[in-house]
Amino acid sequence: MDSSINTMMHVVRGYFRFAHIDGLISSDPAVYARLPKIHRDETRTQGLDQLELIRFLQIAQTITVHHGALAYLLGINALRASEAAVVRIEDYTDTLRGYRVLHLVGKGNNRRPCP
Repeated sequence: MDSSINTMMHVVRGYFRFAHIDGLISSDPAVYARLPKIHRDETRTQGLDQLELIRFLQIAQTITVHHGALAYLLGINALRASEAAVVRIEDYTDTLRGYRVLHLVGKGNNRRPCP
């Protein structure tokens, strides 16, 4: 299925939902409409393998100390770039079970500790 069909179905469902909420129609005719399954290409979101990660960390360390630190944040902790961009040194002060942890704000504003 095409993703534009899926988007269109979301629009139609939203239109009828709000029409029902606003009292323009007595019931939502799209409430039980199922969205088509979309099979995404999972290979596009694949991470680095072990050798690629090692090489990435080695090269980053040769540039500057800051590049090396950022590479470790991204690679070892599997962070998104947006998560690594907002890390502050104050986020790395707590300990958990004897290990220092980094407190991250991830996707959906969820806070999580990272060892």
